[in-house]
Amino acid sequence: MIKFYFIRVFYKITSIAIFCLIAKISFSQNRPFAQSLIDTLSSKAFYGRGYVNNGDKKAAEFLAHQYSKIGLKSFKKTGFLYEFKFPVVVFDKKCKVKIDNHKLIAGKDFIVNPGCKSINKRLKLTQIKTLNDYPSKNRRALFYDTSFRQDKNHINQSNKYKLKITLQKKLTWSVAKGYDDVAGIEILNTSFPEKHKKIRVKIKSRIKQHSASNVIGYIEGHEVKDTFIAITAHYDHLGMMGNVIFPGANDNASGTSMMLDLAVYFAKNPPKYSIVFMAFAGEEAGLIGSKHYTDNPLEKLPLSKIKFLINLDLMGSGEKGMAVVNATIFPDYFNKIQSINKDKNYLSGFKVRGKAANSDHYWFTERGVKCFFFYLMGSYSHYHDINDTAENLKLGEYYDKSFLLIKDFILSI
Repeated sequence: MIKFYFIRVFYKITSIAIFCLIAKISFSQNRPFAQSLIDTLSSKAFYGRGYVNNGDKKAAEFLAHQYSKIGLKSFKKTGFLYEFKFPVVVFDKKCKVKIDNHKLIAGKDFIVNPGCKSINKRLKLTQIKTLNDYPSKNRRALFYDTSFRQDKNHINQSNKYKLKITLQKKLTWSVAKGYDDVAGIEILNTSFPEKHKKIRVKIKSRIKQHSASNVIGYIEGHEVKDTFIAITAHYDHLGMMGNVIFPGANDNASGTSMMLDLAVYFAKNPPKYSIVFMAFAGEEAGLIGSKHYTDNPLEKLPLSKIKFLINLDLMGSGEKGMAVVNATIFPDYFNKIQSINKDKNYLSGFKVRGKAANSDHYWFTERGVKCFFFYLMGSYSHYHDINDTAENLKLGEYYDKSFLLIKDFILSI
């Protein structure tokens, strides 16, 4: 009870602070407001916005509260949340790995494969360099580098054993909806002891039917009320691996925060067209929230009423410019944003990309909706790891410049 009391207090204090920042906004972007949102969404109180301790549910409720404060309208009387369900593998118990007498630290030294089955065993270690290295006894833990991962013969052989270990230069975690054939972990190259005989692994996983919610609200256009420009961002992240939190500051508290910053601006400066703000859940589990919407669009917001969609993800850097997915698919719109950037000199340039199924714009593209996916490029290297924190991600001038570029682009549509 004490833990939840402090979470409620934290939530109230944070909401008051953010509301004060909203009240100061009158003309354009507000970097302190966006940074405060990133700080909040990637804090421990939201458990990595994933599937343990209802982290994503807490984030959805927080966002709905922000929508209300900003003054967004809802398409229904009961609020901004639209629930759906999907299966996901969760690790809600501490994950332990020990090689001989050397304890590895979860998140720092090792990660669990997203689809790892429960395992509680002590096994002999065998290194695999060629297909001839497989031992006759299958009660072994196999370790190898990444060169074997896509080899079909290797996959077929290794599936006969108790545990697969991949040695990695960087640990990058993810989410799975079902189990792999064999339990597996990844260990950082530099954390794997040079001398090794046996490994002790204790991992507890389960598949749960998870309830999540898309958060949807809108601002009515002052001229064309029944046609919408959509601004989208996924608010979910990886959540927790046992007791280890993956904060997800850049991915994608940054995009969610810019989306809310744009909502504040357009709430005070109503555009020609209506603008809908869609915060999607389940992106990390396979673009599930956006797929759910395109399969089940709201009666008041059919896909045919979306004039253009802008998806924001990884918006925390920008010193190397901005990538535009679908730029080659919709060249007229890309020429618009290029022209704006050339006139205003906001960013150093664009990475021109075609169609890609790498974020929530994808399913809208597949259903015939014109859309771009924007992500900023720079030196920030923390991705799907425990170091993607608000402390490491400090917004700078490129947040301001990219905000202004996107705002001007929206007004040009």
